[in-house]
Amino acid sequence: MKYTNIKQIAFTAVTGLFLSACGGGGGSDFTIVNPPPVAEVKVPQCGTEVPGRALAADVTGKTIQKVDDGAEVRIWHSPDATKVACMISGEALIK
Repeated sequence: MKYTNIKQIAFTAVTGLFLSACGGGGGSDFTIVNPPPVAEVKVPQCGTEVPGRALAADVTGKTIQKVDDGAEVRIWHSPDATKVACMISGEALIK
């Protein structure tokens, strides 16, 4: 019986500490009105180097938007899930 009471007291104490750590919420001192715009950067030209990857830009997790119809973008996919890209012809933006 004494052992059960100790377990109940310990459980209650741990639960109380856990719940008190969650905080009460409360109001915030700031508000986000508009997030800053995402910078757009031109995809660099591949150049004449072999294989041309030296001038490529990191585009991991970003979007490439072609500016010109018929623009050609070269993208390398690495085993570690990173991606780099450069322009073969035309123009594109990294967003």
